[in-house]
Amino acid sequence: MFHVLFDTTEKQINQFLTYCYERNQTTYSTKELMAVFNYKTSKLLSVIQQVELFQEQYSEYTVNYQSESKTIKIEFSPRFLLSKVYAILVERTVGFTFLDLLFKGKYHSLEQLSQETYSSLRTIQRKLTELNQVLANYHLSYSLRKGNPLEGKEYYIRYFYHVMYWQLFDETDSDLLATIRDKQTIATQIERHAPYMRKIDCNKFLSLLAISLQRIKQQHFIVEIPDEITTFEHPLMTKRKFTECILAPFFQANVYAVSDLTDEEISFLYFMFAVMNTYLEEDLTEIHQDWFDNEQYSTEEIIIDKLSAYFDLALTSKEKNYLLVNLLMIHSYSSVFGTEHKIDGFGKQTRESELEAYFPVMYPTMRRFLIAIKREIPPLVGFAKKNDRLIFQYCMLVRTVFIKYERPVTFSIQSKFGKTQELWIKNRLLNTSHRAIQHVPSVDEPDILISDYPIYRQLGANKQMEIFYWNGQPTSSDWERLKEKIHKIRSEKHKQVFDSLSFHQFS
Repeated sequence: MFHVLFDTTEKQINQFLTYCYERNQTTYSTKELMAVFNYKTSKLLSVIQQVELFQEQYSEYTVNYQSESKTIKIEFSPRFLLSKVYAILVERTVGFTFLDLLFKGKYHSLEQLSQETYSSLRTIQRKLTELNQVLANYHLSYSLRKGNPLEGKEYYIRYFYHVMYWQLFDETDSDLLATIRDKQTIATQIERHAPYMRKIDCNKFLSLLAISLQRIKQQHFIVEIPDEITTFEHPLMTKRKFTECILAPFFQANVYAVSDLTDEEISFLYFMFAVMNTYLEEDLTEIHQDWFDNEQYSTEEIIIDKLSAYFDLALTSKEKNYLLVNLLMIHSYSSVFGTEHKIDGFGKQTRESELEAYFPVMYPTMRRFLIAIKREIPPLVGFAKKNDRLIFQYCMLVRTVFIKYERPVTFSIQSKFGKTQELWIKNRLLNTSHRAIQHVPSVDEPDILISDYPIYRQLGANKQMEIFYWNGQPTSSDWERLKEKIHKIRSEKHKQVFDSLSFHQFS
C-alpha cells in the first residue's frame, strides 16, 4: 500500500533489485533487462546508475555495468534483504517524512518539509495528495488547514502508525524502541507473564506501547472504541492482570501513571496485546474454562464444526481450542481494523493469485468451503469484505491441524548396493521430513519406487506408482529431485482428496 508514495526513481530501484534478487543470477545482458522492464538503452543505463547510487544507503550488494560486453553484474551479500530495500525507499518518501515528523511533533510547515525532502513545494503538495490514498485505506485523512492535520478516530491513528512503523522494523535500528526507558526489564516482564510471545512479538507490542505513549503525551487520548474492543477477553490473561503486570511497569518506567489512563485506552491496549499474536496448541494449556462460556464465540464454533464435518476430521479438544482462539483473533482484528487493502508485516500488498500460489490445493478448497457455509454464518461476509487475506489466513491456520491427518506418501527402495544402503536411504527420508511419509515393501505398490537400476513394471501393477531413478551414491542434486517429486506426489494426493469433497451438504 505504501508503494503509492514512491516516486519514479524509487519504483525503478525497487523493481530492478527485486527482479535480480529473485532471479538469483550474477550477470544479465542489457537486452534481457530492456525486455523485462520495457526500457530503451538510455533508460536502463539511467536506472542502473540510480541503483549504483543507492548502494550509499544500502551497501549489501554491488552492481556494475560492463560496456564492452553490454552486461550488468550484480552480487548480493548474505545479509541482503529486499524488505530493507523497501524500508529505506519508504523512509525517504515525502509522505512518510511528513507522517514521521507529525508523529514526533516536529512538523511545522510545508517549507520545512520541502527542505527535509529536497523537493519543491509543488512536488510536496502533489505527494501529500497521494498520501490520502494510503490514509483512506485506514479510515483516516489529513488536512493542513487544521491544527491537527491527521483526522480520524484515535484508535485508527494508533493502528495506522503501528502498521507504518512495523513494516519497516529493524531490531538494530528502531527509533521507537529507543524511546522506551528500561526496555529490557519490561520485555522480561512480558516474557514472564506471556511466555507464548516470541522476542519479535514482544518488540511488536513494545512498539505499539511507544506509539501510544507518544500520542498520549501529545494529548491525543482514546475516548471512543467499538464494542468488539470493550467486551473483548484475552484467553490467557485478565484485563486486571494485564494492567498490573504489563501496563503499570511500562508507564511507571516511562514517567506516566497508569492510573491516568482512560478505560478506553486500557481496553485498546489489552485488545491489541491479544490479537497481535498467534497461539499454538501448547500455548493454550493454561486457558481458563470460563473463557469458553461466551456466546460471542458462536461464529467460530460453527466454523470449526463445519470444518470437522466437511474435511471428515475427528478434531481433539486441543485442536478445537487452537482453532477457536485463533479464528477469534483473526475475526476480531478484521472486524475492528477492516481495510480494503491489507499488507503483510513487510509492507507487501499481495494479489490473490500470489496468495493462492502459497497453497495451490488448499486455497481454492478453502474458498469453496467458505462460499458454501457463508449463508449459515452471515458475519463471514463482513469479515471477507474487511480482510482480503482472510482465506490465506485460514489456510495458514488449518495447515498445522491438517498435516496431522494427511495421508502419507508411501515409498520403497531398491538398490544394487544392498540392504544397508536401502536402510540408510529409508532412515534419511523418514528423519528429514516432518510430513507424513511411510516406507512399505515394493510388493505393496507404493506411491514412489526409488531405484538405482532399471525396474521392470509388471502388468497389473499400480499405474499411479512413480519410478524414480538416481545414482547408486545419490548426489545433492538427486536428493533435491527426489524432494521435488515427493512434494508433487503429496500435492496430487491432496488434490484428489479435496476435489472429491462434496459441498451440497452445506448449501
